[in-house]
Amino acid sequence: MVRSKKCYSTSSCIYQRRSYAVKVLHFLGIGRLPKRPMVDATGGTERSALEIARIQVRRGYEVTVASKADDDWEGSWEGVRLLHLKPSYSFVRLCSFGKASGSLLRVAALIHSGRFDLIHLHEYLNTKYFARHPKVMHFHNDPPGDRGAAEFAAGAPKYWAQVGKSAAQIAVSEFVVGRLRAAHSHAGADALPANIVRVPGGVESKVLLRPKRNDERARIREKLGLKDTDVLFLFAGAIRPEKGVDYLARAFAKLSDEFPNAYLAIAGGSKLWIEKGWLHGNVVETTEQQVQSILAPAIARKRVFMLGIVPPVEIDAYYAASDIFVLPSMFQETFGLVLLEAFSAGLPVIAFRSGGIPELVKDRENGIIVAQGDGEGLYQSMRELTLDQELRKRLGFAAENVPARFPWENTVNLLDAVYRDVLNR
Repeated sequence: MVRSKKCYSTSSCIYQRRSYAVKVLHFLGIGRLPKRPMVDATGGTERSALEIARIQVRRGYEVTVASKADDDWEGSWEGVRLLHLKPSYSFVRLCSFGKASGSLLRVAALIHSGRFDLIHLHEYLNTKYFARHPKVMHFHNDPPGDRGAAEFAAGAPKYWAQVGKSAAQIAVSEFVVGRLRAAHSHAGADALPANIVRVPGGVESKVLLRPKRNDERARIREKLGLKDTDVLFLFAGAIRPEKGVDYLARAFAKLSDEFPNAYLAIAGGSKLWIEKGWLHGNVVETTEQQVQSILAPAIARKRVFMLGIVPPVEIDAYYAASDIFVLPSMFQETFGLVLLEAFSAGLPVIAFRSGGIPELVKDRENGIIVAQGDGEGLYQSMRELTLDQELRKRLGFAAENVPARFPWENTVNLLDAVYRDVLNR
């Protein structure tokens, strides 16, 4: 995309008299930008920003993606400039900005020196030192987080005082749209206006190619020592209390005692997210140990494969090798890129009902929805799909049709419209 120096209509001004590329900064308020995007596994927020950025570069944008980090670093990937920003507290003294975080000041310094046309903030609300710059806020997670309804309503005025400073609020699902609308409604009559737009995430079209999928399935299953009659369940993501991996472990431990052809692969680790855990006060570092303890007998029998964190370039092969994907999230899962990846491999999904999951997983159509926290229901659903091959095929066939509605190109098309509106203002 290029921005014009002279416009003849407000609806299409950034496409008139093209002269220079629009400069966009994506800043990640959570997570950490990987130095090797196709090798280093990341959370969904980082992956979304990277996929959006590389398509924007192809369309003519000049794009920088940045995140907080322990040390400064700069690199590039597919034409995207990548930055790690180390908080600088000496900068605070030099500029006399008073009490402010070093990371906020580094972001502000980057924005002012980079002369960006638009700032795209991912899970980041503090715009104190770049209030005049055109900006949008992208919400990949549940806005209330771990706060109860009453607590969130009470804090809504202060919350929207930050959110409302963005020209658009981008929500990854209808669930998040509803949460943002609720926050705005509780913010009071004097609240800044809302401009909430749903822009779902996407999936790479390459994972839809059946010939490659069949080859990868054969390769990985041979590597794991699986027969055609064996049923492989897969979990991919952070091994955290929020993801409910302990529920999956208990359900599979019971299932593996009953069915000698049931197997489980867990791709991920506790450090896939760098943020501290919060769910029910559980310590993140102990979750992986807890899961391994529950599954110890099955691991000893080589019925469970703890794969560790699998690089993005390799994870598609494990989707292809599997038969069922399981996502027992114990927090409000707002969208779930892993669901689209699983669907792309023709996998039915068993998931706890949470957040935006029912927008993708349709119960008894392309997967099975279980009440959140229902460990017995999770076991029974896994048992049913282990026994019923025809049901697996029917659900998997329907699942395979879902990703065609969610290409990353469509995500960027929707963002183009948001950017156009913001810049024309």
